[in-house]
Amino acid sequence: MSRPYRLDVRLALIVTAMSAVTLAAAGMVLKMEFTGGQFAIEERGLSSQVEDWAALVRREVDGSVVFERPAEPTEELDPPYTGLLTGARPVYGYAVVDADGRVLDRSQAKAPAGRPGPRTSTPVLSSGPALDGSGPLLIGEVYVPEAGAWLRVARARSDVEALAATFFAQLVEEMGWAALTLLLAIVVTAVAVVRASLIGLRRVAVQAGRITFESLGRERLDGATAPAEVQPLIAAFNAALDGIETGASAQRDFSIHAAHELRTPLADLRLRLEGLPSGADRTAAMRDVDAMARLFEQLLHIARLDGGAAFDLQPLDLAETVAAVLRDAAPRLVAGGRPVEAEGLETPVLVLGDPTLIALVLRNLLDNVRKHTPAGTRVTVRVAGDGTVFFHDTGPGLPSRFHRTSFARFARGNDDVRSGSGLGLSICETAMRRLGGTFRLDISVADCLFVMTFQTVPRPHAPPEPGSVPSC
Repeated sequence: MSRPYRLDVRLALIVTAMSAVTLAAAGMVLKMEFTGGQFAIEERGLSSQVEDWAALVRREVDGSVVFERPAEPTEELDPPYTGLLTGARPVYGYAVVDADGRVLDRSQAKAPAGRPGPRTSTPVLSSGPALDGSGPLLIGEVYVPEAGAWLRVARARSDVEALAATFFAQLVEEMGWAALTLLLAIVVTAVAVVRASLIGLRRVAVQAGRITFESLGRERLDGATAPAEVQPLIAAFNAALDGIETGASAQRDFSIHAAHELRTPLADLRLRLEGLPSGADRTAAMRDVDAMARLFEQLLHIARLDGGAAFDLQPLDLAETVAAVLRDAAPRLVAGGRPVEAEGLETPVLVLGDPTLIALVLRNLLDNVRKHTPAGTRVTVRVAGDGTVFFHDTGPGLPSRFHRTSFARFARGNDDVRSGSGLGLSICETAMRRLGGTFRLDISVADCLFVMTFQTVPRPHAPPEPGSVPSC
């Protein structure tokens, strides 16, 4: 099973990757635009330069064509930036050719090669190699009618690329930290926005965690603060809860009605059996009737507990409540040879509870002792001052399967269906949950020890006596 992913982490990674790609793409586009713009500047500058230099080409008396080389600029310039000069321009490379492409005059280096173009006084731009095979060169040429020749001036295209590389190298060096800071700010902002957007979803998760079988009839998910994308899921979840509640209510009503309807026939059947002569068949039938009556009684208890019936939890004396239950139920155990001892009933212990549910738990435990332990088993019920009740019997203890089922319903200690329905301990655990407490089996002892914890009520502080000085 794959591990669930975290939405905020995934979105943060996506935003980080997209931001990095966007910054890189923006840099590439900016460099392309810068390079294209620089080429346009170079072309305009070269056109202007070849037009100015056309006046320096003349034909001598002897018919030779010469180019009066202009003076170099006096300021020192970095090579990548020569294409951006205004005013005096450097002499990069030139060639004067005739109509046959024969070179009449040329510079020593980077002289453009190739045949001339049309006879026009408007500069024509092209690209090509130098006479020495290097290049490529950006070439501007113009026809000089007075000399009957073409002046071709060239600049290296690599100058433009070097200028762009130099510009962006300095840009990355000086502005790289700003780009990284911007990227970090985008990631942090994205994570914060995602987490803030998921607050409503977390609230819905908390609401879902509060829904139990007991609160099924009054708890639903409130998706008012959740994102719109999960609203269909919340609506479907609430609809599923409605269906579960309807089914549980129908099942509960069936159990209650069936148990009620069968009580009277069972009572009549018992009366008829009591009127029969004593015998083995009568004894077995009476035992079966008692087992069925107990099963129906337990089904009624389970249905009422699962139905979320309102129990008025109020402060009460736990010791006094336990003592009242023992006074009523213990004599039957003592008569069967199972002595019952009580401890801690002299000191009041104030807890939140319901006398009916507390009596239900203790009666089920006492009844289990009566039915499932041999004569001579000793029962000890101790009430502690922290609101804990210990129910200890010296019988054989529970089978190991109970440690695995965690008081599952219809889990019996043996295969004899007449010995019990397997609902008693489940009723105890459910009743204690309805009381806001806990019910557990202490497996550290060899016999059987159940521990019940209740919600204690803090005792009010007694008002100070007149004239007394409070201590610090």
